[in-house]
Amino acid sequence: MKLQHYIIKVPKDQAAFTYFQLESNEGLCFYSTLDTSLSQTYREIELFSPLSLEKEVTHFLEYLKNEVPLEILVHEILEDSKDLMDLHKKEGKKSLHRGK
Repeated sequence: MKLQHYIIKVPKDQAAFTYFQLESNEGLCFYSTLDTSLSQTYREIELFSPLSLEKEVTHFLEYLKNEVPLEILVHEILEDSKDLMDLHKKEGKKSLHRGK
């Protein structure tokens, strides 16, 4: 199965609203905050969603962009695999790995 992988960046003061919107759209994706952004004035939030929900995720992010200053730092399609999950557990929340 293929997954959509996003990392979005929102101002810290808009993070609670962003998390609320993510929770309100339960089942759309799962998400976590990258640890490296916790001491910053922004939050980098990593999202994973099945590729079958691509249209819904795109629509959701377009809506969210109209509500909060949101920057998409990473958007890629990944193969869902044990290696991907191991990478996420090991490194995913710790830092943003650009250059994939």
